[in-house]
Amino acid sequence: MTAALRAEVRKLTTTQVLLWLTVLAVVLCLGLASLGSGFAEETPGGQPLELVLNFILGFPYLMAAILGVIGITGEYRHLTATPTFLSVPRRGTVVTAKLVVYLTTGLVLGALCLGATVALAAPWLSARGFEVDLGSDSTIRIIVGGIVATAIYGIFGVGVGALLRNQVAAVVGLVIYLFVAEPILSAIPKVRSAYPFLPGGAASALTQTTDPNAQGGGYELLEPWQGGLLLLAYGLVFAILGSWLTVRLDVT
Repeated sequence: MTAALRAEVRKLTTTQVLLWLTVLAVVLCLGLASLGSGFAEETPGGQPLELVLNFILGFPYLMAAILGVIGITGEYRHLTATPTFLSVPRRGTVVTAKLVVYLTTGLVLGALCLGATVALAAPWLSARGFEVDLGSDSTIRIIVGGIVATAIYGIFGVGVGALLRNQVAAVVGLVIYLFVAEPILSAIPKVRSAYPFLPGGAASALTQTTDPNAQGGGYELLEPWQGGLLLLAYGLVFAILGSWLTVRLDVT
């Protein structure tokens, strides 16, 4: 396992994919944080920093998942799956190593994105006269929950990539699901009640704001701990299914 972990870390850090996706995620977060901080309005009981933090979370989630997808599908895309599985005969060990590496990568990515957002938004909102409390329970929960959720999306990406194997299909599918399918489902009256039990709804429960002016969308989110457990369950299910298929299917 140690050798497999070292190999996966080397693969991840010796290409430019990690660098540029991390830069893209941070830049997008800073851009959205600028918009949120610049256009925030004074409202009774408002928590603008919490709203800004929730505003940017979709991008670190997506980038962590894409990194996970590329980490597993790249083996098939660049025809390195055969030597990889020959060097580590137990395919489950390879997949497990990828899960650990991309879970850790998601933690780091989430910390970078949320750290950069707080560093920009907190002083900006404070300068505009808003009360900013970085030590409040809800703000800490959103920051920690966002980092944890980003890490889980890394596992999610590895599992989806192992299931589909096709890099383009997996990445496009993730983008469509996270930014099109889930928002549409959350807006349809007859099915929106199911949204809290989807991955996005679970992540939203983990990082929900205490701002009374935030739109509820006509559904009630789970408790934060319930959302965290459900999101983790989704990540583990996809990881287990992906590992199971990788072990049993032919490499080519």
